Amino acid sequence: MRPSSSSCGDAIDDYASRQLGLFKLMKGRRAPMRLATMTFMIGLVVALFVSQSTITVPGRLALPERRKLQTASVTQPQGKRILYIVTALNEYNSGTRNTEKGSDRLQLTLIPVVSEGIRTMVDAGYHVDLYLICHFTLLPEREALVRRALPDSVGLEVWNDAAPLAYDTAQNPFTKLRYDILHLARQHRFVIKDKLLDYDVFVNFEDDMLITAEHVHHFIRVTDELERLYEQAPEDPPSQIVSHTDAIQNYYGVMTKRQLRRTIPGFIRVEVLLDEQNYPAQTDTGPVPVDLEFTEGQKEVDPTICCHVHEETTSAHIPESPTADQLMLWETNIFPLGVRKMPDDSWLHWVLTQRGPAQNNLNISDVVGDYWSNRNDDYWPKAKRPKPLEYKYINNQGGWMATRDQLWRWHTDICAGGFLPPYEAPHYRFDGLDMRNVEWYSGGMQLSTIRHACNMQRIISLDPEGFSRSLIYHTANNKQRQLASKSESSFVKANTLLGQLNTIKKRAEKDLLANS
Repeated sequence: MRPSSSSCGDAIDDYASRQLGLFKLMKGRRAPMRLATMTFMIGLVVALFVSQSTITVPGRLALPERRKLQTASVTQPQGKRILYIVTALNEYNSGTRNTEKGSDRLQLTLIPVVSEGIRTMVDAGYHVDLYLICHFTLLPEREALVRRALPDSVGLEVWNDAAPLAYDTAQNPFTKLRYDILHLARQHRFVIKDKLLDYDVFVNFEDDMLITAEHVHHFIRVTDELERLYEQAPEDPPSQIVSHTDAIQNYYGVMTKRQLRRTIPGFIRVEVLLDEQNYPAQTDTGPVPVDLEFTEGQKEVDPTICCHVHEETTSAHIPESPTADQLMLWETNIFPLGVRKMPDDSWLHWVLTQRGPAQNNLNISDVVGDYWSNRNDDYWPKAKRPKPLEYKYINNQGGWMATRDQLWRWHTDICAGGFLPPYEAPHYRFDGLDMRNVEWYSGGMQLSTIRHACNMQRIISLDPEGFSRSLIYHTANNKQRQLASKSESSFVKANTLLGQLNTIKKRAEKDLLANS
């Protein structure tokens, strides 16, 4: 059905205002002014054309009408538009990584997990659309299964056979084309660039990660707080910080604008321990005491936020109501981590600084220092802090999320070579089809590492509630079996890490008081 003339006029006005906003945003940035002018004019002409015509594609399901951008407050979910992008390598499990070969991954994992998360977002007042990027052809009857599992208000688009064609770089000269499965993880960037003006928040995660409204709302709230701090922040660090060592060791006080621009909310993946008798977490938690006594009293991780699911989502490997003591992480521990006190007027108070960014390569005004867990050299005498990029501590998140404003800032100001296509030299080779791993694109490692990347600092609140809202559930629950030989050194209960971070925070507070 064609829209009314009044709704067409509203759509044109809305599109024009958005293009004008982008025009203003591009002005004075790296994007050339001529490109900004062309983008504005072409976009307006396209809007005029589309408003007077309808397009149908025979044999395809009709997509819901594109909604206008909303202007609701960033802190309120009502009216905010989310594009949830999921990349799926296999429709049926291959048998690797402790999966059952031939089992229906679409119906056993993707559909229940993604629909569980989306329903929480819709119930919270968000407007959500789902975009599936598949390395296979999702047949109409299989696509219908996905559609039926989603709320009626949720739009669905599918990119079939999405792996790019690339030369086999092992051949010299390049004479052989192949489907580049590695860079299937990159394809969501093209979707985001195409739809940047149509959504407020972009959520991009693997098909077995449970992302809920609680995660989105917390991410937006922390992002808003960092933006508020940025608006009132100075350009330069305090006068007593004169060297990189000073900046790296400084763990409190006012933060500069560049520090805050480089700071983003982080996440930690967790699993639910299913068989602690055979696949337990570590029994020796190390020298740092576990202290779960907070200002509000005895607290622990809240498993209902990340890991409780509705009955219809449950399966043999996804329990309905796991306890806090069952939550386990495997991609870091207390040894390399540090804490930082945020500016005095911030509700964030103290935060965990996750690993990844190389601070030595930054200007002093950009360095985000912290209080390392072994700062006093007594928990691990003579031990050196692991390098920022040491993989076993770096916290691959299994995805990332961002607001539209963040994406534009990352692309134009922060990330070397840009965050969105095109992928050009010197930071990218072969049109971006060079040897970067899946986690670099889809797991968020580009954001927090330095090599041709963004080198940003991820933080997580040390308040038990905020910490809980930063835990995201890897519903495959297969790492506990796949990495069982490393359980004693790598499998850390979420409560253990929270309690040890609380110990380090209290030690940092004591040192701060003694030095003030």
